[in-house]
Amino acid sequence: MKIRSLCLALAALFTLGLGVARADGLADAKAFIGKQVGQLKAGDVAGLKAGFTDRFQDKITAEVVKKGADQAGKMTIDELVAGVEPAGDAMKIKMKNGRTLTTLVKAGAAWKADTLWFK
Repeated sequence: MKIRSLCLALAALFTLGLGVARADGLADAKAFIGKQVGQLKAGDVAGLKAGFTDRFQDKITAEVVKKGADQAGKMTIDELVAGVEPAGDAMKIKMKNGRTLTTLVKAGAAWKADTLWFK
């Protein structure tokens, strides 16, 4: 009986821990995308490049940023980041409409976007 109670308690803690991780992931994703939206609106090409994986940095140009800024003003952060799907050192950001916005990958202590989510 004691072992069963202990197992149930551990299962509850594990479940609660996963809920916290998901909540933190959503908060991290909203903060990350919110920062990038601000950089888009400010035309900060260098700042945006730093937030993307190496394979996308060359694709971030002043022209692409200007077009992205026009689009970014049309949606809220809650529409852009409605949920996350954690996957190890990455998380897929899901939009309110169910589509994937981008995937964030862990690069050291920071997150980096692994798709060019604005155009």
